[in-house]
Amino acid sequence: MHDGEKVGRVDIEFDGGAAGFLAPKGEMMLRHSFTMDAWEPIEAALPYCLDPALFGRASADERRQLLFTVTGASAKTSDIVEAMKQRGLVEDVINAVTPMLRSGFPAAAKYAEERCRDAKAAWKAVTSETYGHKKAEDWAATAPEVDIAELEQMATQAEALKSKLGTEQQRLGAAEQRWKAWTAYQQQAEADAKVFAKLESLEKKLDHDQSDLLKWQDKVKVLEGMAGTGPRVGLVHDLAACLDDVYNEGDNSFTIPADLDARILAAFRQYEAAHGPLDAQADPDAAAQLPEAIRARDLMQSAVNNTRRDIDAAKAAGARMGQAPEQVTEEAVGEIQAIISTHNRELADVTARLDRLRQTQQAAKLAEQNTAKAREHHATAQAWQTAIDALSPDGIPAEILRRAIGPVNRELARCSQAFGWGQVVIDGEMGIYAKDRAYALLSESERWRADVCLALVLADLSGARLVAIDRMDVLETRARGGFIDALDIRAEEGKFDTALVFGTLKALPDLSAYPQTTAHWVDAGALTTTQHEAVAD
Repeated sequence: MHDGEKVGRVDIEFDGGAAGFLAPKGEMMLRHSFTMDAWEPIEAALPYCLDPALFGRASADERRQLLFTVTGASAKTSDIVEAMKQRGLVEDVINAVTPMLRSGFPAAAKYAEERCRDAKAAWKAVTSETYGHKKAEDWAATAPEVDIAELEQMATQAEALKSKLGTEQQRLGAAEQRWKAWTAYQQQAEADAKVFAKLESLEKKLDHDQSDLLKWQDKVKVLEGMAGTGPRVGLVHDLAACLDDVYNEGDNSFTIPADLDARILAAFRQYEAAHGPLDAQADPDAAAQLPEAIRARDLMQSAVNNTRRDIDAAKAAGARMGQAPEQVTEEAVGEIQAIISTHNRELADVTARLDRLRQTQQAAKLAEQNTAKAREHHATAQAWQTAIDALSPDGIPAEILRRAIGPVNRELARCSQAFGWGQVVIDGEMGIYAKDRAYALLSESERWRADVCLALVLADLSGARLVAIDRMDVLETRARGGFIDALDIRAEEGKFDTALVFGTLKALPDLSAYPQTTAHWVDAGALTTTQHEAVAD
């Protein structure tokens, strides 16, 4: 592909697959026969194989994750659980985080971080303070002091006053009832005395009225006897006369039934018993006086009844006058009311003090509860923090990686020895060293050599078996042949399939002595000569 072209395409074929890239759209194609397990380490290592310096620029976490993937470093869940127990993780945290391990250590660590944040947030909700490890160790809610003795004393006084109030309320109710009865008696006494004073005159009047009643009763009887033989006047007498005329009809044109005949005779007997014979002659003067006599008799009967009623009322008044209730004054009722008022004031004061003491006691209990809750949340946060430490890259994964990093360092040692360079080592903290010096302290040439070793080992362990090494010319001239020789030997040993080595040289070198190596000359971005063509010429 050359500058100035509008479109371009790169196609690469390799054992078991092919890849393609279309510019400028950036469309990519990849086809391969690798399994997912085999492809995962290749995919992770390829960027570092194509750019060897990338590993030196990567962070410790990125290096650690890469080596995890490339080496297949892992452990059984049971081993991880045992490691967590040895680190002091509590059972509940272990049980909660174990299922997350199926998604890997990062997912499990993230889950622990979320739970830890939840616990810290819960601690803050209880304390209203920002969580801090040192602060939470000794944090306790401020609890007011509670005078238990005074609280019990106030409670006892309150119960005693309530008992006294109950007794006084009963006394007051009884006193008010007696006072009402005495007041009613006093109000009724004067009227009863007046009524009772009339008893003697009423008894005399009754005797007189009864005597007059007897006289009028006798007179009515006499007049009724005398009036009974006179002419009959009125509806009942007219009906009786008509019935008698029908009964005594002379032509006997019809026969009266026996039961009706008996009824007619019974009616006549009742009429004659009350008024005398129908055809009797009566005293017209007696008949005229009879109605007035009957009215007089009835009036006297009413007078007798009324006098008897008044006598009964007078006797009842006299009886009441002899049954006076217990005398109770309004002042006595007021004294009891005053006692109740005093007790109520005392109870209000005691109750107010008791409420304040109980509020203080409740505040103390709440403070104690908040302290316990805060300690519980702190313990939970600490437990999850322990899990975070165990699951973080520097924790159990680092332990596993340290066990797995041995093969990587052994390969790095072989590679360094093959090229005759200082040994490259990766330590447990993912630091890179060459000749026991940190990567950051290496010269440009030393870094390049370390990068080459790392790329070759990653290509070998991952299965990518491909490296692209630029700037071979960083090596001094006399060292370049040794590098190509060692690289050719490593290829012959099967440590990689393809190594693309680039460098700026004066002329195409003669690499015919290296059977695994082919040289190409690129001029102005175009391939012009290969080693075989140069030899043929």
